[in-house]
Amino acid sequence: MTVADRIRALPQRYGKRTLIALAAIALLGLAVRAYVVVNPVADPADDSHAYYALSKALYEEGSFGAPEFQDSSDWSPGSPFLYAAAYYATGGAREGTARIVEALLGVATILVVFALGWRLGGRQGRWVGLFAALLVAVYPPFIHSTGELMSEPPAMLTLPAAILAFLWACDKSANRSVPGLRGQMPTVIWPWVLSGLLFGLTALFRPEYLLVGAAFVALAALRPNCRSVADSETKWQLGRGSWGIRLAGAGVLLVALVLPILPWTVRNLVELDRVVPISTGGGKALYVGTYLPADGEYQRVKAILVKRYQHRDLEPGSAALDAVSPTPLFDRVADRYPGLPRDSALGKIGKQNFSKYFGEDPVGYLAMTARKVGRMWSGGVGEAMSSSFGRIVQVVLVLLGLAGFALLALRRRWWELVVMATPIVLVTVVGAISLAAPRRNEVLMTLVLPLAGLALSSGLGAILSGPKWSQLQASSPPS
Repeated sequence: MTVADRIRALPQRYGKRTLIALAAIALLGLAVRAYVVVNPVADPADDSHAYYALSKALYEEGSFGAPEFQDSSDWSPGSPFLYAAAYYATGGAREGTARIVEALLGVATILVVFALGWRLGGRQGRWVGLFAALLVAVYPPFIHSTGELMSEPPAMLTLPAAILAFLWACDKSANRSVPGLRGQMPTVIWPWVLSGLLFGLTALFRPEYLLVGAAFVALAALRPNCRSVADSETKWQLGRGSWGIRLAGAGVLLVALVLPILPWTVRNLVELDRVVPISTGGGKALYVGTYLPADGEYQRVKAILVKRYQHRDLEPGSAALDAVSPTPLFDRVADRYPGLPRDSALGKIGKQNFSKYFGEDPVGYLAMTARKVGRMWSGGVGEAMSSSFGRIVQVVLVLLGLAGFALLALRRRWWELVVMATPIVLVTVVGAISLAAPRRNEVLMTLVLPLAGLALSSGLGAILSGPKWSQLQASSPPS
């Protein structure tokens, strides 16, 4: 089937009214993002300044960071290269150009999350997809990030797209019998290639997702035989020849995952004289996340360092503190080990923090870890989510996402449950160990929101149609 044929088939598959509603939601999402493109965030975060400087250096000098830019390898390369490509296409390194790219990526994310919601919803797919798309269109942190230059907006698109492609690859592989597999290999392989490339790109935007990509390689090898979209219960049955098919899919996924990352790893080996797959920022995150006196919070750590080295008392989160460059501060901390690279030194000090604070007060350290995870999931970036009402909205959305997981379990959709939970659990664990700022949840919310859409659709359907409808939906296989 050609691309034109697939486009013509969309009304038959999704329905004209559904597509009209989706188009209206996409236009709404574009409109609110266009507003922050024209009216950007007044005081962007430190990382926003860094990503603009890196992308500008790529465009103007062809280097990843100007000569005066210290420790450029602390930042992931995906976003600077993407924004620099936009500068080349438009003939100038303008922040507005990069924000336009972010806005367009946001609209694409709305469409991808709709498709993921449709996939999760089964018989309710239309409403789950539309609820999820609407939530993505108006979710305040997504809009706020479009007003800065950050690494999250591209990853918000590639992560749900990678998971959607992964589920598609599983379906394709399960629908191919072993005797007929050889003649249909291209249609089986390309979904795995697509999924792997998208996971690799996600890691280039947000390095912690390299761990997620590796986990999905393992999932590909352990995937169930049955096509869960057609079965009400997922069963892991190892039939004759199934291991070969599973491992082949996992191998293709692994190769495709590594392809976007390998060139940058080679560059790091040459530039840094050591193996660094993507970036070196992990040491700083570990230092911040294990610093018990600041409760593992970046702004508090920065305020303490300003007081220690610059002898100024600045409030965490204040504009005055945001104006202070963090690089010299962390350089002073790393000077404790002058023979080590900056990130390695910070990582070593972070490990020492853990040994010291956990050894002296294990209960207090575990309580800090719990608070870090709570902050990660109970808040969001931007002024709207900093208010009490914003935090309530965030908590409600997370609870609806948990309800979506419960519905998948009740419907015995175990495979989808595992696939959706894997990135959320892994990145939450990474945040608990290191830095767990609210921004850490931003990319994951593209998975939480379709789960919330599933809960909303099921709840409203049960209210409007009564218990009989609810029982029918709970017992029905996905379509």
